[in-house]
Amino acid sequence: MTNETALTNLLVELNGWFDLTSKTQDNLLQAATEVFSEVGFAGARVDEIARRAKANKAMIYYHFGDKNELYQAVLTGLLGGVSEELEAARKLADPQERIIALYTGLAHAFRARPALPQIMLREILAGGRHMKPETARILGAILESIRSTIAEGVALGVFRPVNPVLLHFSAVGTLLLFNVSEPFRERLKPAFPNLPTPTTHDCVTHLQELLSRVLDPTVGAGMRPPQPSDRS
Repeated sequence: MTNETALTNLLVELNGWFDLTSKTQDNLLQAATEVFSEVGFAGARVDEIARRAKANKAMIYYHFGDKNELYQAVLTGLLGGVSEELEAARKLADPQERIIALYTGLAHAFRARPALPQIMLREILAGGRHMKPETARILGAILESIRSTIAEGVALGVFRPVNPVLLHFSAVGTLLLFNVSEPFRERLKPAFPNLPTPTTHDCVTHLQELLSRVLDPTVGAGMRPPQPSDRS
């Protein structure tokens, strides 16, 4: 065997090894996404993640370091993909079109990544303590897009002033509950057979109407603002 042949064989073996480790890493991320969405960070066990990935538990520590870093990789992958999908919406010149496109994009992103709304709800309940600052910045960038879009719309006179955080809670809360509550709604059907079964299209249409009404600058015109005495 010549040196050139030996080198070629070594490169082939190394390429195969890199392909294998890359596949193992992908399998671990997929398994971790499933487990974290089902039981949250605290309930997740690396043994179960490794079992589902059909990998040795040591590979988790080799590729990610520990469970926390694996969780951050899952969050970054899910949220980073959503942020990229919203990029086209951010470039729309009309703030009315942009705000609708941003939340429509979130609706479709949640539907395409069913683990994301589940993990987000669990993280909200945990007070965000398992989320690193880099991951929080991705969520912050989305909220900043909403805030700046509303501010622009107000300046143009096409939106009325609203609190962007509360608007975001109203919109994202609708999307989160719609996506995670399907099994719950199915269990209600025997007791409430006439309960409507909303589709993703129904949810998006409802959200668009909600945003249009809440941001309509003519809504509430001439109405007396709530007074402190009203609470007594």
